[in-house]
Amino acid sequence: MLNRYVSLTLLLFLASLCFNAMYMTGDGRLHALQALLYGPWGLVFGMYGWFANPLLGLAMLLHRRWRWVSLVLGLAALGLALSSFGIDRMPDNRSYNFVNLTHFAPGFYLWLLAIFGFCLGQAWWCRQARQGVPIPGWHWLDGALIVVLGVVIHFALEAPSLRFEMNRALEPQPSIQPIDPDTI
Repeated sequence: MLNRYVSLTLLLFLASLCFNAMYMTGDGRLHALQALLYGPWGLVFGMYGWFANPLLGLAMLLHRRWRWVSLVLGLAALGLALSSFGIDRMPDNRSYNFVNLTHFAPGFYLWLLAIFGFCLGQAWWCRQARQGVPIPGWHWLDGALIVVLGVVIHFALEAPSLRFEMNRALEPQPSIQPIDPDTI
């Protein structure tokens, strides 16, 4: 099983995209696939946890050639992912208002598990490589899962229900006029 830790990481990552990632006040929720697509906009709002995804991808690409660099990148990805626990407000994907985050959903925890699993597997193989055991290379299943991930992201980008209008998220909140004319 430890020979297929990259495949297991990709399977967990793909599985995480099937669930909600976060629940927010007012019955709001953010699906993990939406979180993946909207993630780069987190930089605008000061949320950096999404950037664990490119670090994880780079760590997986380097897992065999530069095993220690890959482990450090995986651990950095895990640190960024864990920084998501500091998020308390998110932009709602329907109203584009900031709402409070109530709790994380299964998709988030599967995503964390995928990153953690990669780090454990890479650490194990770094230790084994010191004893002369070669780190396993890419398998056909890894390639197939990467293709599936690419197809999922491509179709998600084309889905109108998953679009995010950044200009609506950055608009100032409308001012509310008092109903009573005597109110200041």
